[in-house]
Amino acid sequence: MPLPNILSNLNSLIALGKNMDSIIIIGAGAAGLMAAYELSKHNKNIILLEAKNRLGGRIHTVYDPAFSQHLETGAEFIHGNLPLTFCLLKEAGIPYHTISGKMVHLKKEKNKVVKDDENDNWDEAMDEMKNLKADMPLKNFLDTFFNDDKYKALRSSVKNFAGGFDLADITTASTKSLYREWKEEWGDQYRVDGGYKLLIDYLEKQCKKNGCIINTNCCAKKISWQKNEVNIITMCSRFFKGNKLVVTVPVSVLQKNNKSEDYIEFAPAIPEHINAAKNIGFGTVIKIFLEFEESFWSKKTNDAAFIITEENISTWWTQLPVKNNLLIGWVGGEKAISLKDNTNEEILGLALQSLANTFQINIDLIKTKLKASKVSNWWKEPDINGGYSFNTIKSVDAKKVLEKPVENTIFFSGEALYQEVPIGTVEAALASGKKTAQQVLKIIK
Repeated sequence: MPLPNILSNLNSLIALGKNMDSIIIIGAGAAGLMAAYELSKHNKNIILLEAKNRLGGRIHTVYDPAFSQHLETGAEFIHGNLPLTFCLLKEAGIPYHTISGKMVHLKKEKNKVVKDDENDNWDEAMDEMKNLKADMPLKNFLDTFFNDDKYKALRSSVKNFAGGFDLADITTASTKSLYREWKEEWGDQYRVDGGYKLLIDYLEKQCKKNGCIINTNCCAKKISWQKNEVNIITMCSRFFKGNKLVVTVPVSVLQKNNKSEDYIEFAPAIPEHINAAKNIGFGTVIKIFLEFEESFWSKKTNDAAFIITEENISTWWTQLPVKNNLLIGWVGGEKAISLKDNTNEEILGLALQSLANTFQINIDLIKTKLKASKVSNWWKEPDINGGYSFNTIKSVDAKKVLEKPVENTIFFSGEALYQEVPIGTVEAALASGKKTAQQVLKIIK
């Protein structure tokens, strides 16, 4: 055998032996990178496998020259004073700024669109949620306590908020969990200057500096395992071997069956953990980015950070305090699912018509003012198929199961496992990744 081939085979055997003492992490989103960062600080051999050709998962900052600024097609906000996120931003020297502006509600009244400052009995609903003895799905809660005609507006408002903000299916969503989240005063909201990708880039840089091996376009398909040994085959027939495994894929992937392209096979099967994953809710979202020649909406909604309407695309936000002509539409939960099979062009048309109706401007005129547009439909995103998790009435027990490692060999992590508030956030993913890393280190020691 030629000497180069002998050396190549020898290097492969050396690498394979080294990988036996490796911790493999599937998924290089916020949770996976955070777990890798924490583990690699302790001189552990870390191999990250990422199905996509980029890192970040549901963090996806796009720098499109057609727009005047970057676009956060995925995670965008820092919801309050979140310790781990701020600690990492400070460590990385990444600036951020506070969002300013008001939330403006617009509704149709006598063929006009007017501001609506009424809370539609929300205080009464929150009091009833607080005093709820046994948890129940939100739909059951509304049907039980607010079924009178006088609460019609409230039922619509609560349903839209749960679906739009939490991406929750009200037929399964936990009322107690939603109350726990809604009662919190998050304080200021923030955006990362330059985009969340800067945080992902920092974690990637630190992981590589600590010796982590990161493989993109590397989709895990079959995990064969026994105690303290895992063997992974990827879609492209690559093989990886280690003694611990951290799975940080979105919970939506764990919910897939063997007929799905995103299905991951465990051999032997781990039914307790997979069934637990199916008891955590996972909603979807569509974001629409529109940049115009002028901010025509400011004439009616001056100083508005968020604009809530009664149209098909009902939620919009500006970039305040940054003043520009970019408007972002948001469709979540049930409404997003109803549009899942629509083309991006059809969704764009609905968005423009919604704005025309809201601001009572001819749609052809709005189209002439449009400079750039982009639709990000997370339902159609491979290896993700949605936005973020929400709690069902079974989620508390499900998360307890998923936080237990399988034979101290397979660990699960991600925003869906976070048990504090707010859930469904970058902070939740980072905190879960760090907690899982500490759990692995404790077992190894």
